[in-house]
Parts: sequence; structure tokens; C-alpha cells
Amino acid sequence: MGKSTSKSSPRELTQLKLRVQDWRLAKKSVTEPMPGEMWDLAIQLAKHHGISRTARATGLNSGWLRKRVAASEAKPAVEIPTFLELPSTMVVAKVRTQEAELEVAGGCRPEATATIDLSTPDGARMRIHLEAGRELDASGLVAAFFGRVR
Repeated sequence: MGKSTSKSSPRELTQLKLRVQDWRLAKKSVTEPMPGEMWDLAIQLAKHHGISRTARATGLNSGWLRKRVAASEAKPAVEIPTFLELPSTMVVAKVRTQEAELEVAGGCRPEATATIDLSTPDGARMRIHLEAGRELDASGLVAAFFGRVR
């Protein structure tokens, strides 16, 4: 965490201090939380200039700022899906008898298709286009996309 060493208060800290003062004067109740974008700016400034210096310069509580900086540095918990539901028109069951192996499609027409759209909180996107009659390990693709080894 690179901290600035100049003793004069940078312009960003002064601007945030004025925004915090304006917000405090305009808020309707004592328990009204400070807007998220102001906390985000305070966190960025604290990472650059240090928590104590940012708290002093802006009038924010250093304990709350320290907690928010720590929370922002923790990796976000991304839920990795463990279940993949496909439309019933895409289900194909193999039935083995003594005479032959049959594929029974649950209402699946030869031209039936399905599309799976995936996205992550960081903006990565993937689209899987499933065609009837073609085998594809969609669960393996989904696991790989979310960074999980099967």
C-alpha cells in the first residue's frame, strides 16, 4: 500500500472532507448511512494515503474506515454453481435392452436447441449453445468457467 509522504493535505482528501460535511448537514436522521460512493472514495484514498491520515483529513471514524479497507481487500466470495438445470426438451435418456440400445428424447425435436448464458461478478461472460443430438459436457464447461476443478 503506497502512502504519500507530503505533509500538506491532497486536494482529493479536502474534496472528500467537504462532501462528508455537506452530507452530514443534509442527512435526515442520525442513523442514515453515508452513501456507498463516498465510502468507496474514502477507501481508495486510505489505500493511497493511509487510513489514519485519510480519517483525520476527512473527519471519518478511523475504525470504520479500517474495517471497510480490510473488507475491500478480502477476495469476494463467488458462489460456484453446483447444479445445472436444463430444459426437459434437451433430456436424452439411453435405454439398453437385450436387442438394441435406444435413445429416447423427452419431447426433443431434432432441431431443438438451448442456450446457457453465464456471467461472473467481474464481468466475464460465456454462452454455451446446446444442440440436440450432440454430446457436450456442459457441467465441465461451467466448472472450468468459474475456475473450479472437477
